[in-house]
Amino acid sequence: MSRQALSGTPAADGIAAGTIVVFDRRVAGQPHDTAAPTDPAHEAERFAAAVATTRERIDAARAAAADQAGEAEAAIFDAHLMFLDDPAFVGEIERAISERNAAADAAVHEVSDSIVAMFEELDDEYLRARAADVRDVANQILSALSGGDASHTTLPANAIVVAEEIFPSDTATMDLTSLAGIATERGSPTAHVAILARALGVPTIVGVSELLAIAQNGQSAILDGSSGSLILDPSDDEQAEAAARIAEQRERRQQQAADRDQPVMTADGVLVSLEANIGVPAEAEIALAQGATGIGLFRTEFLFVNQPSLPDEETQFRAYRQAAEAMGDHPVIIRTLDAGGDKPLPGITDHGETEANPFLGVRGLRLCLEHPDLFRSQVRALLRAATVGNIWVMFPMVANVADVREAREFVATTAAELAAEGVEHNPSPPLGIMIEIPSAAVAIDVLIDEVDFVSIGTNDLVQYTLAIDRTNPSLARKYPADNIAVLRLMQQVLSTANAAGKYAGICGEMAGDPAFIPLLLGLGARDLSMGAARLDAARALIRTTSLADAQRIAEERLQTGT
Repeated sequence: MSRQALSGTPAADGIAAGTIVVFDRRVAGQPHDTAAPTDPAHEAERFAAAVATTRERIDAARAAAADQAGEAEAAIFDAHLMFLDDPAFVGEIERAISERNAAADAAVHEVSDSIVAMFEELDDEYLRARAADVRDVANQILSALSGGDASHTTLPANAIVVAEEIFPSDTATMDLTSLAGIATERGSPTAHVAILARALGVPTIVGVSELLAIAQNGQSAILDGSSGSLILDPSDDEQAEAAARIAEQRERRQQQAADRDQPVMTADGVLVSLEANIGVPAEAEIALAQGATGIGLFRTEFLFVNQPSLPDEETQFRAYRQAAEAMGDHPVIIRTLDAGGDKPLPGITDHGETEANPFLGVRGLRLCLEHPDLFRSQVRALLRAATVGNIWVMFPMVANVADVREAREFVATTAAELAAEGVEHNPSPPLGIMIEIPSAAVAIDVLIDEVDFVSIGTNDLVQYTLAIDRTNPSLARKYPADNIAVLRLMQQVLSTANAAGKYAGICGEMAGDPAFIPLLLGLGARDLSMGAARLDAARALIRTTSLADAQRIAEERLQTGT
């Protein structure tokens, strides 16, 4: 065969060389004829048995991942177990069976397809990637309904697995010591399988067009998870080069792992703290294993978005407590609900009204203050969880001092209610704000006296400063994140917070991007929060960067604007 080069989106860095293995997942349990009569009681029993089997298989997958990859990486499967207790998933399937006489298989397809479609319509890339988790759990239930087993997938040494999509449960059936790389036609760099692959050090690319039509079992291949390339039938010279890079990669990763527990300092001795962004509590364990010194951003939307009803206080309390317990004394910055506009909430934003400008509408803190019952349950849960860990509470979409004062007053009132009820709580955890609206950045000299900390959300700060839709690819290319106006606002926030002796984190995409890290250090950043898989590379870069050089880079950018 002749050499072919395919391209996709990088999802896990690294280089792999080996043999193509086409992974064929045949999902049984296709929907029954919806017109066919069913026995609801029998279908309910089938479904309950399938859920029980799926729970056992996920528990087994978790145990296998813990054995092969470590306890922190195995925590990914906790998110899947949550679906089996989720009324938006299992509860809706049960209702489809009991109220609409749907066959169990059909009900699983109907509900999972609906939830997947809703997730995929969201603007937030992290939440969109949760669609893969729904598909994974649904596929396992369908397999159990059809009587399929969780058979082991035998891999040859240095296998490069190609598939339409790979799920975390698939990796649990593979011998990870033989898995060299993964390439898929669909998927996301923020999907849980990508997070797992990065933690395992398995180079991965996603979004490779026509992959299954081109790649064949047994072909030799080189996969570059950094550039997103897959070379089929590479030349001898390419294979020799890949072998040399793999040897260097192995040595570098060993050194990075050894350095995780060491303080991160620039080449000229300036201390920098590296934290992690997470979206579900289970990821806190992964962050800690990757050497994070805290959680710089815990998104809470996973509890609220695409649910049949709002989560109660106890559900939220358990989630926040889990993350706090995993991190011990390390700070866990939990962002209050950042939803509304494009993220529908049951009973709140699902009445059919459409905002003309959802990104400028009732969202984030604005939404919570307009719906005090919604906000109260979250604040109560946070104050209670703050007794078992170092929880900091952060408010999104703050535009002015009045927003901060209203939010602080709400927290104080809620704490008084808990005290009156005799409920154990921390009445005064650190309270901070996300700087993502330009008005907040401009007024930082006033706002800094009202808060205990600030964190810059670069994604939205760029969007609002430059008046662009950051999800529009053509606009994003024209208005880069390091635009001079954005950098000046960031510098203003960082210098003001630093002068006040208060934490000023950066938790947007820029914080984990090697192209921007020296620039951010030069602007005054000393706390960067990113996806856990980016921590090793960030440490290595910071340790070889002097603050003097970083400051020169920042000054040039601020002066020239290019």
